[in-house]
Amino acid sequence: MLGQQLILKNGERFDLDIKAGDYVIDCGANVGDIANIFQSSGATVIAFEPNTHAYEILQTRFASNPRVKCVQKGVSGIKSAGIKKLFLHEKAEEDHVTYSTGSSILEGKNNVNKDNFINVEMVNLCEFLKLFKKEIKILKIDIEGAEVELLNDLMNEGLARNIPYIFVETHEEKIPELRERTEELKKRIKTENYNNINLNWI
Repeated sequence: MLGQQLILKNGERFDLDIKAGDYVIDCGANVGDIANIFQSSGATVIAFEPNTHAYEILQTRFASNPRVKCVQKGVSGIKSAGIKKLFLHEKAEEDHVTYSTGSSILEGKNNVNKDNFINVEMVNLCEFLKLFKKEIKILKIDIEGAEVELLNDLMNEGLARNIPYIFVETHEEKIPELRERTEELKKRIKTENYNNINLNWI
């Protein structure tokens, strides 16, 4: 991503018309590198991050920036909302910040330690969007395996079509149990003509 241009993992490029007053939701904000790019264009960013170590940096980074609202919670679909175990990366004890990006609520992810976890609150994003009642320009979802459930719920609730750009990183390569469900999701996106959902986030 350079300025307002997204360069995705498949080489696609998107020029986004982000301006002051737009709202962006960053699900899995980590230490805020992506949130910083969006806010620098004038957008207001709601940055969700459940990992304690990453959130400390995120919050400090934007403490004096009114355009970034940091929320120490994860996001999920309807069934996964509430208090959940967030399994930490298998190398988390070596460097909690560097390996904070691998945390997942799915213990089947092949690079997490199922015996090393913290309890976190997961927000039902569908409910949040209904209560927020503002137009969202961009929804970025990088939530380490929980995106399949979330996207299906967003489509089921009629919320996905209201957002011009939805960028998602899928994790079926690291979570074998998600491979079939991810393929089904891809077929649904194509069949139902969701041209605003891109699964090639960096």
